[in-house]
Amino acid sequence: MFQQAVEALEAKNTDAMVRLMDRAVATDVTNHFAYIKRAQLFDLIGNNDRAARDYTMALGFIGHDAHYADVFQMRGCANFKLANLQGAVSDWVTFIRLKPDKEAEHWQICVAYALLGSYEDARKQFEWHWTVNAEDMEVAFWHYLCVARMDGLESARENLIEVTGEKRVPMLELYQLFEGEGSEADVWLSVEEGDPDKDERTQREFFANYYLGLYKQANGKLELADELIGKALEIAKSTEGYIGDSPGGQLRAGDIARVHSQQLQLQLADQRAWMEEQKPRSNLGAKLAYVGAGIGLVVMIGLGLEAQRRKRRKLSKEPAVEANLGDEPAEEVTELAGKSST
Repeated sequence: MFQQAVEALEAKNTDAMVRLMDRAVATDVTNHFAYIKRAQLFDLIGNNDRAARDYTMALGFIGHDAHYADVFQMRGCANFKLANLQGAVSDWVTFIRLKPDKEAEHWQICVAYALLGSYEDARKQFEWHWTVNAEDMEVAFWHYLCVARMDGLESARENLIEVTGEKRVPMLELYQLFEGEGSEADVWLSVEEGDPDKDERTQREFFANYYLGLYKQANGKLELADELIGKALEIAKSTEGYIGDSPGGQLRAGDIARVHSQQLQLQLADQRAWMEEQKPRSNLGAKLAYVGAGIGLVVMIGLGLEAQRRKRRKLSKEPAVEANLGDEPAEEVTELAGKSST
């Protein structure tokens, strides 16, 4: 039935594929392989929520068995695509604990830490990853972001990771920009250079937009970063192979761009909310409250004084014994009444 599900997928009949997968799992609901296989097929059609749930079902039978550590890796990728970065990191930490020899290779957890704003953890992981991947300028760019957000741009430039052997365009021009020696114009000129074919041009434009966006983010210019990474995401959405289709526990460039864009928009929303809180508020309401309180106080004082005046007039007309103050003379009673009114 799983083989038939794959054939249905190849025929672009995803409804039939899902029905066949469900029937296959139902034949033995205790078979963890069935959940894993269904999860991988859900990944192929971009149903990351169902994929994550099936990996969870499988892990309920497997537990923390190093032989099945890859299930944590795959669920981590599904969680990442769902923008559940904390869940992704948790899964990948478990994967690395079960397979410690894979830690240096694990670039996905580096990116997740950076998108979460855990820049110190991300920086350390990127430096560790660089020991096995010293030809990838993307590692240098992400590391730059982390250092810039922690220690400033000057420190980020001084500590820019050295990379050799990168062949993709426009990575060299981007590297020179991050280094402080190039310009954004150089990046865009390199995109046009050599009359690239459609696929090559698409890749160049994706990288140019994406890493110029990351550069803007490192500089604290979140709106520009969001605009550029949004453009990279649009390229990914319209280009086959940039989003999803990674059932083996990987992430595509478009998957990262999509989650990155979401994180930037959250940061921008928080920033706007904070700025709104700092705006001076109208004090009309406070003024009206003060005026009302003042009027009330004046009225109360006036009523109190009037009551005291009535009391003094009454006491001055009555004999001393009727005031019930013992043998005190009437003039002393009048004096006391006068003191009470002050």
